[in-house]
Amino acid sequence: MPASIIVTTIETKWLKKLIEKKYQLDISDSYSCKKLSEILSQKLNLEINYNTIRRIFNVVQSNNNPSNYSLNILAKSIDFKDFEDFKKYIYKFDKDIFNELILSSFGQKQIQHLMLMKYLKDFTSPNWQEIYQLKTLIDLCIQLQDFDFLKQIIHLDYNENNEEFLEKFTVCFQKLYFESKNKNKAVHNFILQNISTSEILQRILLQVYISENYLNDFWGDWLEEASIDLVYDMEVFKCILLCQKKYNNNQITKAKELLQKAKNAVAKANQYLHPILLGRIAAWEIILNLRIDTPPLYFDCLTTSFEKSCYFIFYNRLLLVYNKEFHRGMVESIDLKSLPLMLGAFDKKLLNKFYLSSALYYHHISAHKKAKLALQNVDENRLDVWELDWFYKNFKMLREIYN
Repeated sequence: MPASIIVTTIETKWLKKLIEKKYQLDISDSYSCKKLSEILSQKLNLEINYNTIRRIFNVVQSNNNPSNYSLNILAKSIDFKDFEDFKKYIYKFDKDIFNELILSSFGQKQIQHLMLMKYLKDFTSPNWQEIYQLKTLIDLCIQLQDFDFLKQIIHLDYNENNEEFLEKFTVCFQKLYFESKNKNKAVHNFILQNISTSEILQRILLQVYISENYLNDFWGDWLEEASIDLVYDMEVFKCILLCQKKYNNNQITKAKELLQKAKNAVAKANQYLHPILLGRIAAWEIILNLRIDTPPLYFDCLTTSFEKSCYFIFYNRLLLVYNKEFHRGMVESIDLKSLPLMLGAFDKKLLNKFYLSSALYYHHISAHKKAKLALQNVDENRLDVWELDWFYKNFKMLREIYN
């Protein structure tokens, strides 16, 4: 059976457009697909079943990806060597036009909404080149205070399941975060007004740029405004971070109520919850309720060493920050040999924090040899300074002691 490949929306649109133009066909029904199949067979001696054409151009729905063989035939029908040759052409063509539009917007100090959105609406799963184009536009929106166009960008339907999603969009939306942090009121207010309806803002500005130092500032304002129906774990995330905010402000009763809401949301969740959230809840059970039974209850339900390491990072840090007793033995039960070697950028940062957290734990229980060994695995360049400078400060402290 010929190998199948994934075809993007952009590729399908261009393929259809060029074929329709060459053969003066409107590929919209079974008849036109059959007609195209006959033309290719009779005039070019290219054989492709009309049912295959129907599936490729979504005349009928299909869960199967087209074969490279079929795509090569269609590409040859419009004078390309093969499908790869076709893709090189359309992406260069699209890229050049899109870049010209961006440059024109810079020069005129006015964003061409309709023309640019024509391209942006297909950025559901952008590659890195498209991400930097999108970042350039977002930065320009901020510079020109074109919040109408920015609102369209943040409400596009992005595919959060695509590879490197968080890493890509963290780069893309970074200026929104740092401008707000630097007291740009216009940007802060824009986010405040739109975060309840924008999934991408919630996933990036809240769940990636986690800013516990700013719970009583801009970031805490965003968190308060976030809805809980766009991102599946937002209810747990929002409640447990607001629990921390209320505790910091000595609103203990409110903090306990939010902790209970977070636990209730965990109990009713029917999807995977990140162990980081469970580690946070377990720590607050000790801090607020002196419940030492919850940490092992959540921890023992985790199935992999990496999940347990993620849990430990935040559980351990919160207990250290709020001067509570450790649950001894937890880190020793994590099988370091089974930790994955091949990880994406974000998971590598988590693993880096795990080794730092382990070094801190061993340091506090005076297991100095183990602390030194754990510290040797820490890369200071993989500590997120925007999240909390706590990690970086403790790394410097341990380095001075053990180096």
